[in-house]
Amino acid sequence: MTPLTREDKDAIRRSVARLLAKAGDADRFSTGLRKLLRSLGRPEDAAGAARAIPGLGESFGVPVPVLGLIAAELSPWGKEHPEGAFSLVARLWEGKARDERVLAAKLLERLGKLHPERTLEVASPFVGDVRNWEECDQLASFGLRSVVTARPDLVLPRCADWGRSEARWTRRFAVVVLTSLPKKKGYVPSEGEFAILDRAMLDPAHEVQDAVAWAVREIAKRHAEAAAVYLNRHAGSANRYTQRIVRLAAKGLPEAARAGLDARLGGRGRC
Repeated sequence: MTPLTREDKDAIRRSVARLLAKAGDADRFSTGLRKLLRSLGRPEDAAGAARAIPGLGESFGVPVPVLGLIAAELSPWGKEHPEGAFSLVARLWEGKARDERVLAAKLLERLGKLHPERTLEVASPFVGDVRNWEECDQLASFGLRSVVTARPDLVLPRCADWGRSEARWTRRFAVVVLTSLPKKKGYVPSEGEFAILDRAMLDPAHEVQDAVAWAVREIAKRHAEAAAVYLNRHAGSANRYTQRIVRLAAKGLPEAARAGLDARLGGRGRC
């Protein structure tokens, strides 16, 4: 998309400010926000998203940076009126348009910094309603980013439950949430997240396999040795899903560690 100009940003900020004057009336507020999103949509962006995201559903074509700006403008109000903000998030998610759901995730990201437990409570029912990889990743890696780093003790048990779901997007969600853990200051890998990854190592869905590889590569950025030990634990598996994950995840390791995995994979493909 064409970068937003200062004039574009100022116009969006004024529109959000006018909307906030209606925040006391939840129906008028959410209806007005939907109208604003429609007005900011671009047909070419909606078409591009539909090509890139199978199962997208309705899309107004609002560029993601614009959704981020709107979330930032709503954030001060959300701090003062958290329950109003959580109610808005629920209405946005129930609206089902792609733009509304991405905005909901970005609002949750900000709310989670101050209210991690409430954010998890509000977001959890959304997980089973995820329709595509973008909704999954926006909600998991942004919406719950602050929650999983602040309260892994609450999130990891839910990830274990989500990982047992029959729905592939729910199983992917369980793993993508883990990609935020290594961003926490002082992070040290634990068997808690590795146990969740262990189950996903046998998953037949490529979307889940890709998420496992992503999560291990994130761990490797901070703790390459721990990631290498984990991948070596699975490198001897004859399961083709596990083999694919190991090869993808090993791309985040130092060259020497990758060479060791190549040797263990033997003729089953290089990392």
